[in-house]
Amino acid sequence: MSLQECTVSTDQDRREVCPHGTIEFPCAGYDSVYSSHAINRIPWHWHEELEVIFLPSGTLDVRVPGKRFRMNAGDCLVINSNILHEAETSNECRLHSLVFHTDLISGSDSSVFYKKYMYPLISSCTLDCVLFSAEDTSGVSIRQCFMMAFDALANNREGYEFTVRECLSRLCFLLCTFYKPEISDTSAKPDQDSFRIKEMIHMIQSRYAEPLKLCDIAQAANIGERECLRCFHRTLGISPMQYLIRYRLSKGALLLINTNKSIAEISTRCGFDSPSNFSLTFKRKYQCSPREYRKNNKTLLSSALPL
Repeated sequence: MSLQECTVSTDQDRREVCPHGTIEFPCAGYDSVYSSHAINRIPWHWHEELEVIFLPSGTLDVRVPGKRFRMNAGDCLVINSNILHEAETSNECRLHSLVFHTDLISGSDSSVFYKKYMYPLISSCTLDCVLFSAEDTSGVSIRQCFMMAFDALANNREGYEFTVRECLSRLCFLLCTFYKPEISDTSAKPDQDSFRIKEMIHMIQSRYAEPLKLCDIAQAANIGERECLRCFHRTLGISPMQYLIRYRLSKGALLLINTNKSIAEISTRCGFDSPSNFSLTFKRKYQCSPREYRKNNKTLLSSALPL
């Protein structure tokens, strides 16, 4: 199995709907290059599969609710199942990732591998995301397991299925060993903020073209406006309206690159009250006008090699 193209397609709850790998072999590998351009930014999303990311070069900021991780070259990051996350970079970086379902390791929910190891791991309320820096000696074995699995998958080596399953099984066992206290902590409760944020993000991303107010966003999670503000600041570090504007701008950036629609039409489709307001806000974010952004990025895309 060769590497796949990394895209994010989600359902109404921002859960990814595109499977990673196949039913027979639920694991996929990605070799991706990202830049500061909006089209290459990984938006907030979540999936049932665990994800392991290794950064060969550059830097990448990965966020989960309430936390930010700065990845540098040589770092390895593990994102647990069903954890909301996003990533972006201020320069260019290359990342290798493996996204795999627990079925790859355990086979079925009734097996000892699932009941004793995988279920406690993925259901932990305290273990959402773990960064192993290049200087961290405790993460050497984690990185080795990842690299062996990624190399076997990327090069389609004979019997790569056995190698990938073996290495990722070892990686998961190491996580269970390193973080046994956290995984065994049954007193921790599910994060209510994370659930609320998913509800509000879904509403924003489905109705961003409308003239939304703070009360509309808060209502999506059945909470008051003040609690809505606190929830966004606790989890994402920004206000609801800041998130709304950033999302509108990212959608506008995609329309500028992928369509020939006018600036005025794009501003309306993205929820801005006027083309001038869209252009002014866009320039503050991307340091260029919408017209310049379209010209520069279409040139970039036309000369780029496929991943």
